Amino acid sequence: MTMEGNEISPEKILETVFDLIRNFTKFFSFSIEAEEMKTIELYILLYVALKGPESMSSLAKEYSMTKSNITVLVDDMERKGLLARIRSEEDRRVIMITLTDSGKSFFESFLGNFSKLISTFIRNVGSEDLAIITDGFERITSIVVDEKFIDSGGKN
Repeated sequence: MTMEGNEISPEKILETVFDLIRNFTKFFSFSIEAEEMKTIELYILLYVALKGPESMSSLAKEYSMTKSNITVLVDDMERKGLLARIRSEEDRRVIMITLTDSGKSFFESFLGNFSKLISTFIRNVGSEDLAIITDGFERITSIVVDEKFIDSGGKN
């Protein structure tokens, strides 16, 4: 892989993505709830906030975890007042995980901080570079979520 004559290794790309995610997560330690939250709890809260109520099974599948591990995480987040369990109206046997008012408030605060971060990013990156970066992220996302890629363990 080359970029403008410079060799870019998979390790360098991994390091860059890792540093982005690690520092991105640190940026959002803006409240006591956020500081006390495990990273996976933040991801679950964001997933439910962005995708809507989810069953325990779908959360377990989404994060490649056992149902018992997801249950422990949801129990903790329920005790913190961020998530709640509700019975599905379509199938009363299914328990859906949803945000509480406190969880919604946390998400709104998170979204506000994210908006500030994105505004700063946009001010510091030219529109041409922003289009290239956006296109790159969209391509990476489409490759990663392609079931053939996931099901094959990353083998094409």
